[in-house]
Amino acid sequence: NGKIEEEVYVAQPPGFEDPKHPDMVYKLNKALYGLKQAPRAWYDTLKDFLKSKDFKPGSLDPTLFTKTYDG
Repeated sequence: NGKIEEEVYVAQPPGFEDPKHPDMVYKLNKALYGLKQAPRAWYDTLKDFLKSKDFKPGSLDPTLFTKTYDG
């Protein structure tokens, strides 16, 4: 569940409506599984973590991260 850059709103799922506010929608703070933005949000979180641990993205394949050790 990574952070998302866009504002995304979702309706209440069937069977889980709030009886006091049946027409309310909810603003998401994080990407949910199945949301179109979820894979990109997850990858951005992973990429930031790997870079903080001195991993470098590949020049031909930016999704391949490597770390070089001396010796």
